[in-house]
Amino acid sequence: MVDSSRPRRGRPPGGGDARERLLAAAQLHLERGDLAATSSRALAAEAGVSHTLVNFHFGDRQGLLAAATALRIAPHDLLEAATVGEHGLDLQRLVHGIVALWEHPEHRAALTRLARELAAGGPRAQAFVDYLQRSVLERLQRALGLERGRVAAAVIAGTLFTRYVIGLPSMTALEPRDVARLMLIGMGERP
Repeated sequence: MVDSSRPRRGRPPGGGDARERLLAAAQLHLERGDLAATSSRALAAEAGVSHTLVNFHFGDRQGLLAAATALRIAPHDLLEAATVGEHGLDLQRLVHGIVALWEHPEHRAALTRLARELAAGGPRAQAFVDYLQRSVLERLQRALGLERGRVAAAVIAGTLFTRYVIGLPSMTALEPRDVARLMLIGMGERP
């Protein structure tokens, strides 16, 4: 006899293709532009799987969003890697991680397409903006304070846009280490 009072261990039920079904449901809502208003439970119900599979396969809702936008390394992952202690942030590690990510040829192409789509207000824009607000800007503000977090976000976004999205010649001529150095200076750090 099975004891139903004990929590089930291991992978939640949902079938071998549960990850792909969750991803397809998230991508559908991303294209519709209503992913921000769609809960993880609703996505799981549409995919016909347990809602616990969102965390099992993607870590959390932000991981599912990153996967749906085809980002192998999501912005919140970079912040996590640069986190020191409970709320501290190693800006050097963060900035160098951002530059390394955008310098990688495979990631650069995907990130540039996404950035152009966001700037044009494409169908995924609002969901991704909501994700950036909650998972990136608010974390920067908790770690650095309200104003300094906003400045850091502006420096990061401005640098990425001018170097990688529109290809401003004075920015594209820089070596990656110099891009990181300028970002740190813009954030009030000594490189």
